[in-house]
Amino acid sequence: MKIAELIIGDTNRLTGGYLYDRKLVEYLKVKGIEVDVIGIREVPYPYILHLFSNLSLILRFFRRSRSYDFVLEDEMAHPALFLFNFWLRYVKRTKIVVIVHLLWWKAAKGTLKAYFIKSVERIMLKNADLIIANSKHTKEEIKGMGIPGEFIEVVYPGFDLPLSSMERKKSYHTHKGNSIKLLSVANCSPLKGLDTLIEAIHRLDNPAIALDVVGDDNFDLNYCKRIKEKVLACELEKRVIFHGLMEPKNLSGFYSEADIFVLPPFYESLGIVFAEAMSFGLPIIATNVGGIPELVEDGENGFLVPPGDIDSLVEAIDKLASDAELRERFGRRGYEKSKKLNTWADCGESIFQYLQQIEEVGERRENKNG
Repeated sequence: MKIAELIIGDTNRLTGGYLYDRKLVEYLKVKGIEVDVIGIREVPYPYILHLFSNLSLILRFFRRSRSYDFVLEDEMAHPALFLFNFWLRYVKRTKIVVIVHLLWWKAAKGTLKAYFIKSVERIMLKNADLIIANSKHTKEEIKGMGIPGEFIEVVYPGFDLPLSSMERKKSYHTHKGNSIKLLSVANCSPLKGLDTLIEAIHRLDNPAIALDVVGDDNFDLNYCKRIKEKVLACELEKRVIFHGLMEPKNLSGFYSEADIFVLPPFYESLGIVFAEAMSFGLPIIATNVGGIPELVEDGENGFLVPPGDIDSLVEAIDKLASDAELRERFGRRGYEKSKKLNTWADCGESIFQYLQQIEEVGERRENKNG
């Protein structure tokens, strides 16, 4: 079996979606499948300039001496693929599998922009023989775009960390004094709601509460500059620390030292970091958006608050910070739930099984569409 995987941008980028793609390629190669990873360059004004990327890909595939059994695509590359896929499907007769980590029209600002992006994404997805969604929520959103549910399968991402939470719990929350360490693992993006979190810490006015932020603080330079200026203006620079981008293997120390994991995004299709935090026995504070409720149950292993609701976020942080027994109860429930979640091997095996069935899936689609 020969596969081409199409990914936009830097394939080594440390985000959940790119990690999913890398882990999948690793697993498929272990299974003996030949996989060519083909990168698509990021460009400004993607919905204009990537029209040429569609044509460029057609030429690249036309000139290639080898053919592929099917093409695996990351939906993030949809501006560069929505026209290319017509050619791939109806001229080359190649099967197409699309992995959806995030529907970009959901993250778009402005009704017209969101409508346009949604139209482009719908065109791309309608040409797929199989769609892999990273959560049940994502599947329902794809179905809401007019894509039949029978061509969408849910495969949750995996997570593998080198230190178990039970090793950590040998000394549960044994900090000096009464300090409470909050942890956020997120790239510096408006979608992640870090400005909301910083404002909540400011309003709490509790010097015992500190926040570590781990993630790419060059992801959105203007936004990151703005929230760092807010930290200085609120005189929180000793309590809110930005640690920058970090390899996953180096995250264990932060998870181990934290008391509460807090991330209040405005939109999140799932969030691997929540599963990671649960595996370390951390209680979670998040927002009730996207696929997060599939991991975090309000009042069971954490608190869910409305996005952008600073008062509710303040209340949730204060409640957990002041109640060690509640933190431990939520943390242990989350840990038990994390043991039932996918590993990356589980994720890869599920997709491998679907790929083996893809010819049958494709025939059903062609018969139905015909």
